Amino acid sequence: MAQGKKSTIKDVAREANVSISVVSYVLNASAKKSITPETRERVLAAASRLKYVPNHAASGMRRNRSMVIGVVSYWELDGMVFTDMLRGIMREAAGSGYRVMLCHKDSQADDKAYLDYYKERSVDGILFISPHESLGLIDEADHIRLMRESGVPFVMMNGSTNDPDVSYVNVDYHASVYLAASHLIGKGHKEIAYAAPMNLRYRELTSRLQGYRDAMAEAGLPERCVDPAELRDCLPELRAVVANKSDTGHAVLEAARVLGIAVPDQLEVIAANTESYSAYLCPPLSTVRIPAERMGEMAVEMLLRRIDGQGVPEVRTPTCTLELRQTCR
Repeated sequence: MAQGKKSTIKDVAREANVSISVVSYVLNASAKKSITPETRERVLAAASRLKYVPNHAASGMRRNRSMVIGVVSYWELDGMVFTDMLRGIMREAAGSGYRVMLCHKDSQADDKAYLDYYKERSVDGILFISPHESLGLIDEADHIRLMRESGVPFVMMNGSTNDPDVSYVNVDYHASVYLAASHLIGKGHKEIAYAAPMNLRYRELTSRLQGYRDAMAEAGLPERCVDPAELRDCLPELRAVVANKSDTGHAVLEAARVLGIAVPDQLEVIAANTESYSAYLCPPLSTVRIPAERMGEMAVEMLLRRIDGQGVPEVRTPTCTLELRQTCR
């Protein structure tokens, strides 16, 4: 090939000793064709040697696709979970030649105009991220109905509905608190309090509370739920606390500081989510990490299968993990 000349898909096929269609299947990660691992590696190696860059825009035009995924989010933009989700979405989409269009919505407006993007062929499918504090701010079932009627392939993230014909990637709020409480139980604590707002009853809080109750019940231990407003009154009596979120965990640490309670020597604390500031509190807060990046990757994988007409409805909830820092001994 002449120096300076761009390599083509024909060059890659010739180099790998396969057909052009096989190169296309490999580079587009097509779910419709079965390619042996050896052939796949040979094609990828040839493409790398030739510095071949697929023209996904042209490929999309041939397949009547925009090669754009729409992300409709009712989640706060400044939260760590959202930014991690978006990072996973963008990485997985880019790996399949897709770009991402973000459509952030004011949950009060409950706007459905994002469906116009599909009607105008601006996006090939939609990832719909529901708000994590589902206080009736949106009618998720109505959004699902409208997306289904429009024909747009879609996947729900953090969904509050349980439609058997819809694919979901959900946060396991129950497991996040269950994991934190179980860790403290395993360390021998017999009295573990749960700190969270007690005057609200939305899905996330209810699921987290049930995770605490299940862990305590399985261990045969008594429950004690504490509202953040009551922390300074009851903290001297406590030796271990699970906070529903990092902001509540921060409130526990601040109350302990004011009362002169040493963390972790006199009080151990774990928060059931991780925020960007969690590791920078004093002392650094032990947390449970929600695998938001993996959620984003999973959602794109599922959506691309739906776009290709290959996907079947499924529900996936990736596993949470403990991140122990200096608020636990």
